[in-house]
Amino acid sequence: MIAALVALAIVVATTGPAAAQDWRGGARVTGRVRNLDGEELPGATVAMRVADRPQEGPPAVVTDERGRWSLTGLAPGRWEITFEVDGYLSSQGWVTIPASGVVPPVEVELRSLKEISPSFYEGNPSTIRRWLEKGNDLLRQGYYPEARAEFAKALPVMPVESRPEVLRAMARAHYLEGEIDPAVSVLERALRIDPEDGTSRQLLMALREDQGRRREAEEFLERLDREGPHGVETPEPEEPAGSPPAPPLPPEVADPPRRQPEPGQVGRFRVSFAERSPLSGLEEFLDRADVDRREVEAEDPSGGRYELGEETFYVYVPADYRPDEPHGLLVWISPTPFGGFGIGRLQEVLDRHRLIWIGADKSGNGRPRWDRFRLALDAVHNMRQLYSIDEQRVYASGYSGGGRITSGLALLYPEVFDGGLSVYGCDYFERVPVPDKPGAHWPARYPTPPRDRLRQLKRDSRFVLLTGEWDFNRPQTQKVYDLMVADGFDRVTYLLIPGASHYDPPVGEWWEKAIAALDEP
Repeated sequence: MIAALVALAIVVATTGPAAAQDWRGGARVTGRVRNLDGEELPGATVAMRVADRPQEGPPAVVTDERGRWSLTGLAPGRWEITFEVDGYLSSQGWVTIPASGVVPPVEVELRSLKEISPSFYEGNPSTIRRWLEKGNDLLRQGYYPEARAEFAKALPVMPVESRPEVLRAMARAHYLEGEIDPAVSVLERALRIDPEDGTSRQLLMALREDQGRRREAEEFLERLDREGPHGVETPEPEEPAGSPPAPPLPPEVADPPRRQPEPGQVGRFRVSFAERSPLSGLEEFLDRADVDRREVEAEDPSGGRYELGEETFYVYVPADYRPDEPHGLLVWISPTPFGGFGIGRLQEVLDRHRLIWIGADKSGNGRPRWDRFRLALDAVHNMRQLYSIDEQRVYASGYSGGGRITSGLALLYPEVFDGGLSVYGCDYFERVPVPDKPGAHWPARYPTPPRDRLRQLKRDSRFVLLTGEWDFNRPQTQKVYDLMVADGFDRVTYLLIPGASHYDPPVGEWWEKAIAALDEP
């Protein structure tokens, strides 16, 4: 008993006022807060707290008219740093103060609250965190319906035990709008999941009591106690965020005729091939992409095998194609199972630039990346046998997750692809700093190419990175561009579409700019 009391006394002593001063020291940390357009943000709140001890740290400061801030009297160690300003998503990162006390300036670029977050879940847990963080920011800044829409996207894919907390946040949004009955309804949903949720019970009672309807809450809780959990329920869908779905494509665009591969065919059609590229073997991919075979065996039931003759490719060849006039080749990697295009005026751009389009069907984000890489290589190999291809104008291109595959194809196979057009998504072979989260990086997705191959890439290959002003992948795209320029890539272009989100496909004029940049001598 005495030993237990001594141990308790030690714990109490180490969490008392003396320990609260551990953060004090002689270091000074400075920085600047801007947005993604480089504009300084005055009035942003900056706070630093000792890592894992959120109550310990100096008072928060506010940025001046040039977005600058300074915090002094800090001890060496790892610190959490947060930034908040109206109109922008809040951010959190990390700063490590060395024993010397010298810390480089902390430069932060915040993302606009107008950024459109992902519309659906593709299996990446970071998407759920993004929805919840944006929902909290919207709630804090008074955008209540928008906050509920973000929470509603997260709920169906969250663990059941975590949902009551999110439902309480949705109830709070209703309450702050003066919508008491909807707030009560959401709290009741939370309690059907977890009848022992004491916080939701208290809130339910308080809301009904304010309405003079306390007895209704008591009856609901009594019934809940008798019957127990009613199963998992989720709120009614909120209004969808982002752009409305695209209209259906005409049948001749969505499902062109299936043909046998023959030299010189023009128009839109689907085709299958029989001959694999010499570069599309699995071992070649594993070597270039530095992927362990065990990863393939763990993730892919087929073990990295596919029958090329069972695959289909969507092809568009301009009507004025002639064998004596070589055309360029654009190999498309779609995020969906549709290998074609229905984008307005894109056909005109392809015609004008004498570009042939080919995209593998059923090669979207749900398919293993080793298949997506190798199908693109098979496409180039076979089209070279059927058409007169300009060997300096073979490009990879893709949208969203397909844009990320494009990065790898253009970087890892420079003898096949003369460049890459990544639309609304890209990756790199170095870690990429996250602009609104100090100390955080997007991981390197590909190995650094061998020296001779890298020299060729920097000198000869063309890269276009196309993103939208409100695209959630814009920050990474922007930073990849900065890194490529700093690393000495001679021919890389960054294009930003004003007002476009991730779900607003580029219109013809932006395809024109992108293709023109790829084709620039």
